[in-house]
Amino acid sequence: MAKIRMIDIAVNLTDGMFKGIYNGKQCHVGDIAAVLNRAWNAGVDRIIVTGGSLKESKEALSIAETDGRLFCTVGVHPTRCKEFEDSGDPEKYFQDLVSLAKEGVDKGKVVAIGECGLDYDRLHFCPPEVQKKYFEKQFELAHAMKLPMFLHMRAAAGDFCEILAGQKDKFVAGVAHSFTGSAEDRDKLLSFSNLYIGKPLELRFIASLLGCSIYIKWFWSSCIKSFELSHFGMNRCKRLLTEDC
Repeated sequence: MAKIRMIDIAVNLTDGMFKGIYNGKQCHVGDIAAVLNRAWNAGVDRIIVTGGSLKESKEALSIAETDGRLFCTVGVHPTRCKEFEDSGDPEKYFQDLVSLAKEGVDKGKVVAIGECGLDYDRLHFCPPEVQKKYFEKQFELAHAMKLPMFLHMRAAAGDFCEILAGQKDKFVAGVAHSFTGSAEDRDKLLSFSNLYIGKPLELRFIASLLGCSIYIKWFWSSCIKSFELSHFGMNRCKRLLTEDC
């Protein structure tokens, strides 16, 4: 029987938690090497490190260069899109993303553009009009690099699909890894060619996707505290820390 190859497509290794920092407090020494070793030993074959801003994308590329099994994305998360304007020069910020993506592609490390998209669940980080403007802008980056897109969609199916439809000539393929929509929203997304979705929570949702392509994700760090005890995967989790940092 052929070995099953597992590729984790969304690992937030730039998160401070992998440096041992929680809520601004140093709780332990950085353990990224140990975390990666556990992944390799568990059968993970490749890992894609997520970029969520220009700074994080630079760090993601640096991490990816440390191991032949690591790759990364370059892009700006919807909750971080204010960084374009806060930089004082949105076009320069974008061109810096272009340069970084090109560098990473030339090195064989950047394999997708993102994480980008729309997140209307957390508008306190970035208003919708700013999110939409720079979500559209990142299609230019994907088109220039001829790369698939690593997408994010929370409570924004209408605008997300409208933008995707308007930019379909620049869209090669992609996965909406953070997806919180309904079955109707799911069907809208799957109507686009070469677009896949990730859905971490509902087994009923997965059962409804028989015959479709899906990606399964696991939260490596930032979302772990939000898991409910009723989550279907909680019986597979083991708590190692005796107190919260």
